[in-house]
Amino acid sequence: MNFTARVTSRASKATPSIFRQARVAALGLASVTLTALFLVPTSVPAAAAPPVTVAEAKALVAQLRTDAGAIDQQYSGVVEQIKQGRAQLRVKQADVQAQTEKVARMKLQVGQVALAQFQNRSLDTAAQLIVTPDTDRFLSQISTVQKVSENQNSILQDYQQAQANLAALERSSETDLATLAEKKKQLKSLKDASDLKIAEATKVMNKLSAAQRQRLSAEQKRAATRANAAGAAASRDAARAPISGSSKGVRALAFAKAQLGEPYVRNAAGPSSWDCSGLTMKAWGSVGVSLPHSSGQQYNRGRPVARADLQLGDLVFFYSGISHVGIYAGGGRVIHAPHPGASVEYIKISYMPYAGARRPG
Repeated sequence: MNFTARVTSRASKATPSIFRQARVAALGLASVTLTALFLVPTSVPAAAAPPVTVAEAKALVAQLRTDAGAIDQQYSGVVEQIKQGRAQLRVKQADVQAQTEKVARMKLQVGQVALAQFQNRSLDTAAQLIVTPDTDRFLSQISTVQKVSENQNSILQDYQQAQANLAALERSSETDLATLAEKKKQLKSLKDASDLKIAEATKVMNKLSAAQRQRLSAEQKRAATRANAAGAAASRDAARAPISGSSKGVRALAFAKAQLGEPYVRNAAGPSSWDCSGLTMKAWGSVGVSLPHSSGQQYNRGRPVARADLQLGDLVFFYSGISHVGIYAGGGRVIHAPHPGASVEYIKISYMPYAGARRPG
């Protein structure tokens, strides 16, 4: 099947199902490793012919931007790991400093012990018993001397253990530094991969005429306006329901509503631009609930909620591998920061492959 036939087949389905089909390849983003990069589908082969219709361009651009958003969540996950790793490293470095000072203090004690042993080594106990003028007194001190010797041995053993502990802490810190350096390399690779997807989407759009691009842009704006109006109405209806959500959930949703229309930016968490997990992190942070800046890590927080039991403010996750998150707004809709080239908006949960939900607070 040639390229045009393949794209036309997909374009015939260029409805909300595009979002459900965008990542059938299951990106597997929870691990946040470089290997995951190779799981992201390449939507436009280098030698492919350009799309010839607005519908084809729309389908391809939607998939490319969705892929870029998924990679961006890997990026945010690695940023979160680096942040946590730096915090752990600071603790270890403080431990190294404290242990270094402890070893220095113990070294003085060991020096004193060594000097005492050197000064007393010329005469053994039997010889001292012969030459001492006060035998009774000498014998009464033997047990005390033996106790001192035991204490000296204990000091030496403690010093050796302290040195070993210091060496282990230093090795661990060096390993952590190497890990952080590797993760920084991952960030560059992930950024490059996401930028490549956006560049491919731009190439697709550039194949259209100016009139076609204007038509597509106007169509997307109308669709967003309709979706946001419907979402706002559904959210109002849900808020009037007898049980609509916890106080924190309702307030977290209110925070997300205030960001509607603000642009998506990779790894952004406000105040005027967002990625998906940055928006949900700050929404729940506004009510005192701390979340990591990663959709995959947020999925492990809070308690699971069945789809039928969703309440306002619950976190709703999408795609196999958890690469997207929104905040439940009622009426089967979420507010989310979609992907590069889009803005914070309402969308039906059914537009994307549902993966689960959590209630953070």
